[in-house]
Amino acid sequence: MGNDINKYSTKEVSKLLKIPVGNLRKWERTFDGLLYVQRTKTGARLYTDYEIDTLKKIKLLKDKNIKDDDVKYILETKIEVEVDDYNEEVADVEEDYKYETILSLQQETVESVEKLTSSIFTFKDEMIQETKEEIKNEVKKEINSGHHKTSSLVQSYSQMMLDTADQAKEELQKLRLEIERENEEKLFIHQKLEEREVHFQEFVQQFRETAAAKQDQSLKRKVTKWFSQFSKDKKEDYC
Repeated sequence: MGNDINKYSTKEVSKLLKIPVGNLRKWERTFDGLLYVQRTKTGARLYTDYEIDTLKKIKLLKDKNIKDDDVKYILETKIEVEVDDYNEEVADVEEDYKYETILSLQQETVESVEKLTSSIFTFKDEMIQETKEEIKNEVKKEINSGHHKTSSLVQSYSQMMLDTADQAKEELQKLRLEIERENEEKLFIHQKLEEREVHFQEFVQQFRETAAAKQDQSLKRKVTKWFSQFSKDKKEDYC
C-alpha cells in the first residue's frame, strides 16, 4: 500500500512559500509544538502539507508584525486564519477577539502579580517583626541568666592576663640577663684576641731581630774565615 502523504524538502518549501531557509529553521524552534518536522536518517528535514499550511499562517501573521507569542497564541487557540494564495488577511472580528483576550489575560496577570507582591511584602514584614521579637527575648534571657557567668569569665580573663604579663616580664628579664652575659663574653674574647695579637707582634719582632743577629754573626764568621785564608795564601807566596 503506497504512502499518499506529500513530503517536501527544505529547499522546496523555501521556494514554494518564498521563505528563507534560515527563517524555516528559526520558526521550527520558536513554534515548537505547532510544527512537527520529520527527519530522514541523514538528518534532512521533511515537511508535509500540514506543516506547509501552518507555515503559511505563521508567515501571514508575521507579515502583519504580530509578535511570536501572539502568533503562537492564535494558532494554539485555533483562531481561524484564512489563507488564499498567500495574500489573505485575518478577519477584523478575530483580530479584535485576539487583542481583547490578550488584554484581559494581561490585566489578570498584572492583578495577580500585584496581589502576590503585596502578600510577599506583608509576609516579609511579619517575619522580620517576629524574628526581631525572638532575638530580643533571647538576648534578655541570656543577659539575665548569664550575668554571673559573664562576671566570672571577666575576672578569670583578667587574672589570666595579669599572670601572662608577669610571665612575660620574667621572660624579658631572663632574656636581658642572657644578652648582657653574652656581651660580656664577647668583650672578654675580644680582649684576649687583642692580647694575643700584641704577643704575636712582639714574637715576630723578636724573631726578626734574632734572625738578623744570627745573619750578622754568620757574615762576620765568613769574612773572618776568608780574611784568614787570604792572609795564609799571601804568606805562602812570600815563602
